Amino acid sequence: MGSHDSIKELSDILNSQELIKKISPKFNELSLDIQEVSKYSKNPIFLATLLFKLAEEREKTNKMLADIFDKFDSIMLNLKTGQTPFAKESMPVQENKHDVSLAEQDQIIMHLARANGQVTADLVKAELGYKGKNAASQRLNRLFKDGHLRKTQAGRKVLYLAKSL
Repeated sequence: MGSHDSIKELSDILNSQELIKKISPKFNELSLDIQEVSKYSKNPIFLATLLFKLAEEREKTNKMLADIFDKFDSIMLNLKTGQTPFAKESMPVQENKHDVSLAEQDQIIMHLARANGQVTADLVKAELGYKGKNAASQRLNRLFKDGHLRKTQAGRKVLYLAKSL
């Protein structure tokens, strides 16, 4: 009963694998990968490496989810409080006929400069939602070079002042 039964089992396995190939080639590829992994499953170094890679992937996934949740929370807060960073209703963008040719972000900066009398890279960063001060500083410097703003030093801070109309 021993050898005849094992030959029948092997025949059944081969027939089922052929059936799987016909029905779903993608599942067949996956099952081949699983068979390959099972060959090495008794090797502790292989298992440790596999678990390490799994943990790395989980960390990446958790970080991506945390970023998504942060963005979602920020959007929901803005919607609930009625604050939108670029809402045209809350901030009149074109106050000056010279601002028409400026990009929307530059128009917002010019509005902030006129409303506050001055702007800093920190304020622009916060208002426009930049991740760092570099982008804000570059925009301010370009507006200064193009003659839209005046620039002055106040201690360690650089202030950009609205020019008189």
